[in-house]
Amino acid sequence: MKRLLMLVSVIVIVLFSKGREGAIDKYLNKVAIGEPIEYKNLKIFPLMVTTPLCLRDFITLDEAMDRGWLRIKESGGGEVNFVEIKNNGMEMVYIMTGEMITGAKQDRMLQKDVLLPANSGWVKVPVYCVEHGRWVSVSPEFKSGGLVVPNIVRQRAKIEASQSGIWEEITKSQEQLGVASGTGTVRDNYEDKRVKDAVEDYVTKFEKIPQLNKSTIGVVVTVGNKIICFDMFANNGLLQKLWKKLVKSYAMDAMSGEKSLIDEDDVEEFLDALEDAKFVSVGTPGLGDLLAIESNFGKGSALVFNDVVVHMDFFLKEGAVIDDSGPRLDFRRQQRLDE
Repeated sequence: MKRLLMLVSVIVIVLFSKGREGAIDKYLNKVAIGEPIEYKNLKIFPLMVTTPLCLRDFITLDEAMDRGWLRIKESGGGEVNFVEIKNNGMEMVYIMTGEMITGAKQDRMLQKDVLLPANSGWVKVPVYCVEHGRWVSVSPEFKSGGLVVPNIVRQRAKIEASQSGIWEEITKSQEQLGVASGTGTVRDNYEDKRVKDAVEDYVTKFEKIPQLNKSTIGVVVTVGNKIICFDMFANNGLLQKLWKKLVKSYAMDAMSGEKSLIDEDDVEEFLDALEDAKFVSVGTPGLGDLLAIESNFGKGSALVFNDVVVHMDFFLKEGAVIDDSGPRLDFRRQQRLDE
């Protein structure tokens, strides 16, 4: 009898896992690569769908804060890698991995995507510190920072999942940009006038990407011979709401990068390989299922709720590049060889 129960449990888990992956496959199989838009060292390929996959209007962190729905406080007396969030609103609230919250004892970024239920009560949510030099309360609670951390910090967080790695990447980025920060907060990267002006130029050039075609739900972002980021959302509406934050994040990488050499064939190859990655459920304090995406050429995550991919991201590891002077790196073939 115990063996039968174990077998049934395994079958249920497998089917449940396939259901989540099926939602991701549905999205990846429906996307088409649009004409890239390029400015200086940054080239962005829009990802579009022929038919809408989700019409739900997701409420974001900034919207919920503006409506007075969210409260965010330190966990207990203060834990570096956790905060507590309460949604008093009548609708779910989506907060994206990498979004910044500021105040309290130190600035943080969300470790993972989270979908808070309506009237949630206090929920303990994992975060990373993005302000190494402060542990003094400046406000009773957090507020939205109105920013996503620089793309390279998102990448480091996803690939290594290391707090020390986050601090190291912030320090490195500030040295490269010539940004001085008394407390080592990544927020100073965006507030430095010289950097701010340069980033706004990128925002101006790319801000209309989600509006050019209402079927655009994601992007593949490239600099030099690298795909630096893949972001895909449930629908165009959610992409539009987070787009300005994301462009600023991407621009931080482009400022010290080289002109993009990536073409549509490279992006197609990458998307094909992404379908062969492994998807592992890692749990979430909110609604839906959070999946870690694991491959020999990078890592990412996907938040799936009711057969909808709320957000999926992926970052390539260092060394996983496309060499313009030689044969293209075939991610799919290399992955199978490694297995």
